[in-house]
Amino acid sequence: MKEKVRVLIIEDKADLAADARREIEDAFEESDEIEVEVSVETDFDEGFAKFSRGESDVVVLDVRRDTPDPSPDDEAAGHAVYLNIKDARFAPVVFWTALPETVVHEQMAPLVTVVTKDDTDKLPAAIQAAVASRAVITISGIEQHVATVLRKHMWTELAPNWAEYTEAADSSGIAQVLLSRLSRVLEEDSEQSLTADPSHRYIYPPASTRRAPGDLLRAPDATWWVILTPACDFAQDKFEFALLAKAGDLGSNSRFQKWSASKSKAAWNELEKHVLTATQGRFYYLPAFRDIPDLVLDLENVQAVTAETLDAMSPIASLVSPFSEGLLVQHSQYRGRIGVPDLDSDRVKRRLSGGQSTGD
Repeated sequence: MKEKVRVLIIEDKADLAADARREIEDAFEESDEIEVEVSVETDFDEGFAKFSRGESDVVVLDVRRDTPDPSPDDEAAGHAVYLNIKDARFAPVVFWTALPETVVHEQMAPLVTVVTKDDTDKLPAAIQAAVASRAVITISGIEQHVATVLRKHMWTELAPNWAEYTEAADSSGIAQVLLSRLSRVLEEDSEQSLTADPSHRYIYPPASTRRAPGDLLRAPDATWWVILTPACDFAQDKFEFALLAKAGDLGSNSRFQKWSASKSKAAWNELEKHVLTATQGRFYYLPAFRDIPDLVLDLENVQAVTAETLDAMSPIASLVSPFSEGLLVQHSQYRGRIGVPDLDSDRVKRRLSGGQSTGD
């Protein structure tokens, strides 16, 4: 089945818009994968209004409003629409302009690209690349999933118990209930695939300016640290010191060095068990992502720092749930461990065997 993609062209010159429309429709006419539905809007404000109503998946956007005596606002009319698009919804944008230098800094291919007016024949390829990224269908799926979760919770829980929920809560309180429900459902989704891509472990960059356990920080001396202080201390602004664990490069870990030298299966198993997938013990692995290298957190190497020292560190990413909680549990178990004598298992074996001698 073909994927239907709605393309909105916002171009105030009707003849140019018609040329672009024809170029796009002709290019996808024989496609077995994509069916395009192209619409045109020659007014920038009306084009944005159409987009904000959810009537398009990809936007082809002119930059300059064509007037006899253009003002600075006319010169940047399309860019202003782009900024409004970013505030309203997510969708790939193809700037189609005679002034590429004014928007080239916005380029994030394949989701935001720049095509010059002289290269109209390149518009289909830019649209093709945006669709191939799967961003359109992925965002649509997320939006539908979120809406379904919230709608179901409204009908099954909030509506029957509305008076109880609203007795001492305003709209922000109700929103918090819905967001908590959504967060839990999304956590359940993620827990079904704990071996997912390493990037799924991080919120990059952190979503909040308030620090939290599992935040990965970089100090002014370029060392890496992870916060171990519980979230409640930061939420109540009652901490004098924050507890951090130092993370070193994976290459400096002795088990990694042993495996790197031998490439033996036994050495790999040791590295995997005690470092890469460890959920207890001294080490916690942080996989590489973007400018984060492969790191190993050493729960033996912890340090309490003041709020001022913490503020001087740059927040790079945050571990998502349940990895952040798992790290705190691992740290608690490691620091709170108590050595006990080993059980005499041979004596137990003899007792369970009725005192008789048993072979191996």
